[in-house]
Amino acid sequence: MKTSTYITAIAGAIILCLCFLGAQSWSAGPVYQMKGEAAAVDLEHNTVVVEVPVKGGQMLTVGGPLSSEALLQKGGRKADLADFKVGDQVWVKWRLTDKTHVILSLKAA
Repeated sequence: MKTSTYITAIAGAIILCLCFLGAQSWSAGPVYQMKGEAAAVDLEHNTVVVEVPVKGGQMLTVGGPLSSEALLQKGGRKADLADFKVGDQVWVKWRLTDKTHVILSLKAA
């Protein structure tokens, strides 16, 4: 009987920990990925702006700082922000925050 109670308590604790970790990643909000054109690259502030065409001829401006873990690739290889130029066609992956967009990855051919 004691062993069964002990195992149940451990299993419950593991489930609670997994739920807590899942709730934290869920609360960060959705991640979006879109294709557009680099409109600005600011090396001093480590930011980028991408203009993304959306339905009806409208443009969505995605701009903000790079995440500290942002993945940057150009030509299939690891890149630095300085490798990106205004006018580059890029895939941008980003997350919305309370104040801005955070760029999670930027990839160009």
